[in-house]
Amino acid sequence: MCGIIGAVTKSAIEPVLEGLGRLEYRGYDSSGISILSNNEIQTIKAEGKLSKLKQRLSVQPIDGDCCIGHTRWATHGRANVTNAHPHQCGQVSVVHNGIIENYLNLKQQLIQWGHHFNSSTDSEVIPHLINHYLAQKMRQEEAIEKAISQLKGSYALGILINGASNNLYAIKQDSPLVISQGNSGAYMASDAMALGADSGKVYYPKDNELIKLNANEIKSCSRSINKKIHFINNKQCTKIVSKGDHSSFMEKEIFEQVDLLKRLSVNNHTSEYSIINFKDLNKITIIACGTSYYAASVAKSWFEKYANISVEIDIASEYRYRSPIVMDNELAIFVSQSGETADTLAALRYAKSKKAQTLALVNVVNSSIARESNFTFEIYAGPEIGVASTKAFTCQLAIFYKMALEAAKQRSFLKETELADLSNNFVQLPYIMEKILQRCSAMKKMAKKLSNYKNILFLGRGMLTPIAQEGALKLKEISYIHAEAYAAGELKHGPIALLDEQMPVLVIAPKNTLTDKLLSNIKEVQARNAPLFIIGDKSIKEHINLQDDEFFELPLIPESILPVISVIPMQLLALYSAQTLGKNVDQPRNLAKSVTVE
Repeated sequence: MCGIIGAVTKSAIEPVLEGLGRLEYRGYDSSGISILSNNEIQTIKAEGKLSKLKQRLSVQPIDGDCCIGHTRWATHGRANVTNAHPHQCGQVSVVHNGIIENYLNLKQQLIQWGHHFNSSTDSEVIPHLINHYLAQKMRQEEAIEKAISQLKGSYALGILINGASNNLYAIKQDSPLVISQGNSGAYMASDAMALGADSGKVYYPKDNELIKLNANEIKSCSRSINKKIHFINNKQCTKIVSKGDHSSFMEKEIFEQVDLLKRLSVNNHTSEYSIINFKDLNKITIIACGTSYYAASVAKSWFEKYANISVEIDIASEYRYRSPIVMDNELAIFVSQSGETADTLAALRYAKSKKAQTLALVNVVNSSIARESNFTFEIYAGPEIGVASTKAFTCQLAIFYKMALEAAKQRSFLKETELADLSNNFVQLPYIMEKILQRCSAMKKMAKKLSNYKNILFLGRGMLTPIAQEGALKLKEISYIHAEAYAAGELKHGPIALLDEQMPVLVIAPKNTLTDKLLSNIKEVQARNAPLFIIGDKSIKEHINLQDDEFFELPLIPESILPVISVIPMQLLALYSAQTLGKNVDQPRNLAKSVTVE
């Protein structure tokens, strides 16, 4: 969940600070840099936003040609300057993204050897180990490899060592790391977004491949690998993305969905997904976390309804621990915006070990999950800066929809006229979305009223149950209002006990085949005096008396695309509720954009 960057170039602190700025979208609670200056390492750290670190550097200016930087989300130890990275011991300074699982045993051993620790972090054992072996007269590379061999867990490391060599070392295990050679220097980072305009080409090292960067070369030091460095074109965005005229990145990204869906619907044929042989598949398993899991839940309905394929969905963090049965001719789809989600990556490796066909559905085509899968489909959402995912979710749904239609075509499950109707529905998506966004002022009124409550219950039916779950998640993520979502038919199986004047219920109730059944659930809510809010068809108001700020009207929408459209009011509700409460919409507390540790 942390971000790391390093540079070997003239005035290296500048590209490092710029890179840390590009990593701000991940979220963090402290930051710091170490720079090799006059053959000595100087380290400066600060709690809070990057501006605090820049302020400290303005009154304590330093310069050098070899620098590492870090933004931290607290895992081991509280958010403070002492626990902030880089961590330094003697000749060595280290930035770390990951978790060292055996750090307590290593720390106890180092204490027995006479070492003293300052922080509460797991990361501090790394510079202590390297420094310990350097004191035994080992070469730099040898000391690093000896230390690394004792670590259990995940890590991406940037390592500086005192001296005149100006070397920057980088190594990884189950955490993302990218190496770049530019015209003016060499760079390493946990995310290609951190790299600047000088980084035209990148290289993704293998696990435990020790890389040495200096002014003259980028070299693999690992004796077991002993290969030349090969570079590929860097297609990642290297510019800091602007909010434009919007109040937040989240707001901007909600409104960007219209153009993104227009682009995806311009060429609406599904032949690009024909590289997957859906006809002979026995089963599809979709593995994901968080918002991506709810996209998978909708996709399950589409694949089963339109293509008659059995689909299982799994939470990535649970998948490999339940010893899932992988069938012959099974396709395992791994969904991740960043393509670096640690749990999803581990699940992918498990499925590959069981000989499943693997497909990555990602927003970053050079990510770890994409590189390790048999097939990759990009969602084309572009950089998503807001921590709470919006446009990536709808783009995931769009690609899943097109895949389901291709599967239906290959399996001859639908008539050609039915396929044509479903395809035409997809073309309508962005235009219906646009109409809803033009009525955002109505959602502001609902959000203002709902934000007065501490708890909210969301209800949906069928394919809209995952949308209710996504709406509840969004509200929790950025407004910190406790929200739970249920299939409406489950109301009487427990949640109804919560209903009273202080427990509002929000129901997604567009016009579809389940509207009549949903009406009975709505009546049950009213009978218990729970405040009622509805996002739905205007016919509902014939049965239910609601104020203007308690009802948001949805137009008539083809049933197949209801999930994609219905999530837009949910996103707006979360956005405006958080703004009403004065919350940081783009960087909610305790959350990171890319969860790269278990």
